[in-house]
Amino acid sequence: IQLLFFDVPDQSIISVRLTDDFEDRKTDCYELVPVFVEDSSNIDHTNPVPYCPNRVAPFYIYDCLKPLGEKVTPKDGTVGLYLSFPIDKKDKPGLLSGTVMIVVRGHLFEIPIQIRIHEAIVPEKGTLKMVNGYSSSKIPEYFHVEDGSPDHKRIDAEHLHLLRRMRQNMMYVGGVITTRDEEGNYQFDFSPLEHQVEYYQSFGFQYFLMSSVGGRKSWKESTILVGPERLPAMSYEAFRYLSQYLPALRRFLKEKDWTDCFLLGVSDEPNDANATEFRALCGLVRKFFPEIRLADALSYTAVHGALDVWIPLNAEYDKHQKEFESYRTGKDELWHYVCCVPRKEGYINRFMDYPLLSTRYLFWGNYKYRMTGYLHWASNVYQPGQDPFKQNNPSHRNADSVCILPPGDTHVIYPGKDRPWMSMRLEAHRQSAEEYELFKILEKRNKQKADALCEQCFKSFNKVEYNPVLFEQTRIQLLEEASKGTVLNK
Repeated sequence: IQLLFFDVPDQSIISVRLTDDFEDRKTDCYELVPVFVEDSSNIDHTNPVPYCPNRVAPFYIYDCLKPLGEKVTPKDGTVGLYLSFPIDKKDKPGLLSGTVMIVVRGHLFEIPIQIRIHEAIVPEKGTLKMVNGYSSSKIPEYFHVEDGSPDHKRIDAEHLHLLRRMRQNMMYVGGVITTRDEEGNYQFDFSPLEHQVEYYQSFGFQYFLMSSVGGRKSWKESTILVGPERLPAMSYEAFRYLSQYLPALRRFLKEKDWTDCFLLGVSDEPNDANATEFRALCGLVRKFFPEIRLADALSYTAVHGALDVWIPLNAEYDKHQKEFESYRTGKDELWHYVCCVPRKEGYINRFMDYPLLSTRYLFWGNYKYRMTGYLHWASNVYQPGQDPFKQNNPSHRNADSVCILPPGDTHVIYPGKDRPWMSMRLEAHRQSAEEYELFKILEKRNKQKADALCEQCFKSFNKVEYNPVLFEQTRIQLLEEASKGTVLNK
């Protein structure tokens, strides 16, 4: 539930209480914090597409969710609240009724509410793989705590809980310490990686995307650089490094019985300039570690046959669907990803100047196109000097390319006071992931019905239904249909 209150003085006292069926139930209450969007960057305003964007900057948007305290901080006299009602799998299906009683400055507001609990149960361990880049190194700077201190560890854990809330189940990992003697022999210390994985597993993360073997030198050049010494991938020196690193990584993952839950990046976003070298590097990786599954984000380019997990930009998949579908050989998987582009043709994304439904539909695309995963580079990767409450179009460097990022591309988590604050877009990710699981439940019983319901709102990555009433009607139908045939635990 989202509510707005007007003509509220600064630092007004507020309280929330629920009655009847909700009196003893857990309720998450948040104050909606307005966030400034200064520019609708990279939009072609000469050829506008409806809803993308649906607001032209500058503007404020209620994206950030601050846990509700005793006092509120209005923006121009307006206070927003967000109330969330967690449903446990042990809850009995049926109708809950009650009243939300909110007192603001001594004024009582009574809002009757009803929530229907359906029989369908979203599995705790989802079938959709999801990874958003996370940077614990941002914590000391943005929370003003000492690196490695108890406060740092607490805030780190709170970030991970938020990622799990939106059903993220995969993390980027790395941290291998590499040393080399004068004769060119390498030693590898995997203990930091081991600690990192076991720590993430304690929060419920199941899968891990190992840091890439290499990375591009330039977007215009063929050269890929590998290892901590950034050796040209096709050089003898790189061969010496890979012939020692990859077998060592293979032994380590095999000893830990982790090979099946790991993916390995090769070189992010191969393009026409480095496609041939990328394919050759993939071959070298397979020579020394044949069991590991290779995964990378990419646009359409000549790297067919190189990977096991293909992660095209959703717009690229849409434009080259036939080719990407032909990559489904053996156990190969198709995922999708979104990033700072495109900002045209109406492709859905998680940008702040797009409707929230644009984020909500991301994993409907996974269901429609049988995509088993999703990747984004940033959950809290604020750029140097960026204040995400005031600046959401920061400059970003990737190799020799510099661009201005669209609003919301750097984060779905905010650096709040003493703890991270989630966003409405994070909640939309969670809801979308839950709906993906509902589609999969229904698919097992009635694929034709599941496909038809998805088609009502999602026709392609740039053709979705933005009428919230029609969306809500379809969502309720999905809940009802997924609940049919459910065996209840008496």
